[in-house]
Amino acid sequence: TAPCCTDVDYCTTSSLYVDRGIIIVMSSVDRGWVGAKMLVVAVLAQAVAGFHDCIQHRSHSHGKVDGWGERSERGESGRVDGEGIQTSTTPCAGGLCVGMHNGPHEGGPASYPVGDRTAGYTSVYSTMTVPELPKKQDGICYYIWTDIFFGDMGLGTMNQFVPQLILGNALDGSSGAPNYAPHWGLHSTWEFGAHYFFEVHNESTGNSDGHAAYGTMHSAKSGELLFTSFDQAYDEAEQRPFWTLKMGVVGDPTRLSELRVDQPYMGLGVHWPTPTHSWAEKNYSFLCVNSCWELYGAVDADHLPSSGSTYEINIRDGQQVDFPWVHQWDEDEGANHTCAVSTITETHNSTSQQVTWKIAL
Repeated sequence: TAPCCTDVDYCTTSSLYVDRGIIIVMSSVDRGWVGAKMLVVAVLAQAVAGFHDCIQHRSHSHGKVDGWGERSERGESGRVDGEGIQTSTTPCAGGLCVGMHNGPHEGGPASYPVGDRTAGYTSVYSTMTVPELPKKQDGICYYIWTDIFFGDMGLGTMNQFVPQLILGNALDGSSGAPNYAPHWGLHSTWEFGAHYFFEVHNESTGNSDGHAAYGTMHSAKSGELLFTSFDQAYDEAEQRPFWTLKMGVVGDPTRLSELRVDQPYMGLGVHWPTPTHSWAEKNYSFLCVNSCWELYGAVDADHLPSSGSTYEINIRDGQQVDFPWVHQWDEDEGANHTCAVSTITETHNSTSQQVTWKIAL
């Protein structure tokens, strides 16, 4: 099975990216040499920009926040190693996403205020059903998730909390402190874990280096209901806010993955030329929410999951004030480029919002 990255060494320092209207997805083709299968980049033109850079209001910005263009959060290489870029013609090109209308996937500024210690914090709780495994797994790399993401600061170029369900050759771990280097592994059954993916500009190479922090990994079975949650609280001893990311099986507390994130970029930014120390800084005062089937190598129906899924995304306003709810949510990636069919409904009141996303195959 081909890895999700064409060059593991390169993947630790760079990554596939989406930039100003270009979605890059992966497909598997035969390589003439050594009879191996490698991944080739397929490019799909879409009306998107700034995929995973939650845009801050300019009055709240300082440091580096206007970095349009998203590096795919897994570190997949954007190089094609001489094979050339091919245009996908299959209607089953992998992946579809739901997000706020006029949000980052669509090139817009839609986002929600995080809140603060005094007013209260915005929280997100999402559930999804685990789909059936695909009939074929050769060349696949799956990430299925709900995330929240923020603006960047200093040398940061991506800043994403993304607990995820994985399959195939996928990013599945981290070296931990001090470098938080990503790790990839092969998975033939569903596994999940809490995950923070971020990228940092390397001033020596000019690349954006991918970094990962991971909670414990657990197995999952088709039909089970997984939850993902994001909550911010205040550490009185450290005098700063922190985030807690969780992913688990509803009804089974033994399969819980948890990750506490005390500082942006896991503290790597404290010594940058423009340092970043705390989630209380203005560049992290707004968050964006998306859910995705991010499916690389899903080149036909046999390489897609064998069943659909239902997401319930719940966002709660801890500030207890009139909240700027985005009433319209869109399938902002994958529309007209996948075999899957999805429906989206939204309801809200003064303090909470629920978005239901049903995917059928």
